[in-house]
Amino acid sequence: MSKRLKSNLLKMRQELLKEIDEGIKTQRDVAGRDVGDFYDDVDIEKDRQMYHMLGEREREKIKGIDEAIKKIEDKIYGRCEECDEKIKKERLKILPFAKYCVSCQAEIEKRDRRLGQTGEETVVYKDVSINDIGISDE
Repeated sequence: MSKRLKSNLLKMRQELLKEIDEGIKTQRDVAGRDVGDFYDDVDIEKDRQMYHMLGEREREKIKGIDEAIKKIEDKIYGRCEECDEKIKKERLKILPFAKYCVSCQAEIEKRDRRLGQTGEETVVYKDVSINDIGISDE
């Protein structure tokens, strides 16, 4: 089972690398075309950002695949990194490089939604005028 799984992960990794390579070639083609008016420039920039974003997502998948292969070799594949319980086979079939069981993944996503990009809890501030807090001009 682990040999077949490792083989499938390596195949998935190769396909992702191919997609990234094709995206880079497409981006070069887009960057090399003649520049037109303002709207063409906006389209070119939007395409460039999209390819960059997709490339980053693919790089994260490759990193996850590499980590899964290492776990197979270390004979710890399929264990949740948060609670150390077994990750259900159905989840691993869908996402063979999953790091967390479903319940831990849900908790992590909830926590991430509460935390801002800076890692601090997101706090929503209400716009309060001076009159709202009882301070007068007198």
